[in-house]
Amino acid sequence: MVTHPRPISGDRMPDLGLSSGLVRFDVFEIDRQAGVLSREGWPVKLQEQPFRVLSLLLERSGEVVTRDELCRNLWPPNTFVDFDHGLNSAVARLREALRDSAENPRFIETVAKRGYRFIAPVVIAPLDAAGRAVPVALGPVAPAEKILTGKFAKARTWMIGVPLLILLCAVGLWAFYRKTAEAMLPPIEVVPLVGLRGFQVTPAFSPDGNLVAFRQSDGTHNTGIYTAVVGGEKSLRLTSDPGDCCPTWSPDGRQIAFTRYDGKTFSIVVVPALGGTEQRVYRGPASMGTGLSWSPDNKFLAFPESTASDPPRSWISLLSLADSSTRVLTSPPAGSLDHEPTFSPDGLQIAFVRSTVAGVSNDVFVMPTRGRAVRRLTFDNRPIMGPPAWTANGREIVFSSNRGGATGLWQISAGGGVPRPVAGPFGEAAWPSIPPKGNSLVYSQVVAKFNLWRLDLKDPQHYQKPPFVSVSEKGDKMRPDLSPDGKKIAFESNRLGFWDIWTCESNRSNCDQVTSLHGTAGRARWSPNGRYIAFEFHPSERGEIYVVEVPGGVPRLLPTIPGADSLSPSWSHDGKWLYFASKRGSEPFQIWKIPVQGGSPTRLTKNGGISPVESADERFLYYSKYEMGGVWRMPLQGGEESKLLDEGGGGSWPNWALTSDGIYFLRFDKSPHASIRFFELATHKTIPIWTLEKEPGWGLGISHDGRSILYVQNEFAESNIMLVKNFR
Repeated sequence: MVTHPRPISGDRMPDLGLSSGLVRFDVFEIDRQAGVLSREGWPVKLQEQPFRVLSLLLERSGEVVTRDELCRNLWPPNTFVDFDHGLNSAVARLREALRDSAENPRFIETVAKRGYRFIAPVVIAPLDAAGRAVPVALGPVAPAEKILTGKFAKARTWMIGVPLLILLCAVGLWAFYRKTAEAMLPPIEVVPLVGLRGFQVTPAFSPDGNLVAFRQSDGTHNTGIYTAVVGGEKSLRLTSDPGDCCPTWSPDGRQIAFTRYDGKTFSIVVVPALGGTEQRVYRGPASMGTGLSWSPDNKFLAFPESTASDPPRSWISLLSLADSSTRVLTSPPAGSLDHEPTFSPDGLQIAFVRSTVAGVSNDVFVMPTRGRAVRRLTFDNRPIMGPPAWTANGREIVFSSNRGGATGLWQISAGGGVPRPVAGPFGEAAWPSIPPKGNSLVYSQVVAKFNLWRLDLKDPQHYQKPPFVSVSEKGDKMRPDLSPDGKKIAFESNRLGFWDIWTCESNRSNCDQVTSLHGTAGRARWSPNGRYIAFEFHPSERGEIYVVEVPGGVPRLLPTIPGADSLSPSWSHDGKWLYFASKRGSEPFQIWKIPVQGGSPTRLTKNGGISPVESADERFLYYSKYEMGGVWRMPLQGGEESKLLDEGGGGSWPNWALTSDGIYFLRFDKSPHASIRFFELATHKTIPIWTLEKEPGWGLGISHDGRSILYVQNEFAESNIMLVKNFR
């Protein structure tokens, strides 16, 4: 959804009254004055350029609007942009929002080598004197010669009017009795399940709805799989391994299966529900996906399976509990992973989450357990936290998403439709679970605050004074970057619901929102002159690179590689190039560079790379690798790469920063706290700089003079299991 689009002007665009009323087609409605597209009354997420394309096509409904006309109306003169790629991308996003198909269009038809045509019937609802839309019947308008007159017309009116009156009465009575019935239902209650310290996550209801299994961690010794009685006071500890996660119950409630992660491998383990001897039933390469589900017939465990050669990609497999054999159930497209499986109550279907490898774009899918056609339920391309949960009757699915801005629970028909918010849960709601019997629901409620901290250095190996809070505004914060003059900090934050780019003065004042794109924006990086910020944005399934002038500029798409997932931008020291990482299909992320003013990208790496940074002397390119972490470098003029650091796994790629003398990085030690360390390029020695007092967040920044380090630290965080009584 876009607010306040720029005025549309251009060649031969007749005024059809769209600017002064609502336009309706099929189940959609567009209000150009407010800049809103809705579907059955629900706002539809749509960026500015696709919104303008739709407006232009509606202005000339039924006519061909050429590509040249569209480009002239989308971009002002003297704009440096790949017009063909930009227009193709805007139309693709528009079709995705309308759930339209280029091959079998319902709304937007492609006219080969010319342009596009809007082919669906359009109805314009004018506004009255008060600015309200005047109701207009939907559907095609009858030709004038078919309008009925005389006695036959009156008779037809009578024939239509009586059934219509009866129908209206029936609807009125149904609404009255429904309202009365809802008023008699018991009120929804939301209460904590347990009172343990720390984090309680990944809850799973027992089949009878009397017990909940979950993962517990308080950062010290009390970590593992626990169970708790609904309405009880005490909890039972079943395991003590910090790598244990994601419990699921056997159909008879006597056993619990869970996953155990150990470096690059993971196991599926079964333990008695009251505690006892563990039994490992599977061991294989760890995947990026999580989740585990026990089939109602007690024969299979569904889990995300992967291979050591391609760990980012995963699919849903069924593990036979009879002979430990596995059967592949889903086949995600290249560059995607399937995870978080959940069996339906009758065991005939399985719901799961399909994500891009970058992990930002997620949606819910459903398929029969016999392995036939996969059906997509949601079209949000937004983060989903935890597995989907089936309602007891198997008709609907509950899932956690930030599709509405803040993370919450949503409910959708298992046959498809429009998601609607779940009544009752509040706060950051994730990982829902519903028992096969009863009317309860549990979920994880996360409460956290991450601040940006600054550590000033006396020299590369010693800090000047203890660190202090630099930015403590509301919302989560990630991946900070200091401006060249050190006066401002750019970072990503979900302060207003969606993840956007923000800047704050480094003296803890004057914070400004840079983007408002209603999506997921991140990895902000200042240009060498401090006038621009480059960042990644995920408008749909794939990430794209944008540049925005600060303050007050409009984000500009920098066309990179069509159909690829592009992210993690950084500037060359002369400000003429942007480095970025890009992935297409089953290929690993590779490092590319592209002129800031537009042009063809150039590939730099051969064996994978992400998070590129140019050295101060412009001789080397430093980067990580998505699958394995660490820090590598290669000569910019060509040559073989070499590995400098072997720190952390694939998820650690934003947690280092380069200076002319070395690399600062976060080391996640076995102790509860991480530490900031310095790798000296001249000697290859590693020197400890500072040990964090609390859990670190994502990202590490360094000032241009190398004298100040920025990092993210969790000031307060806990996750509670919340019980929803009288869920419906």
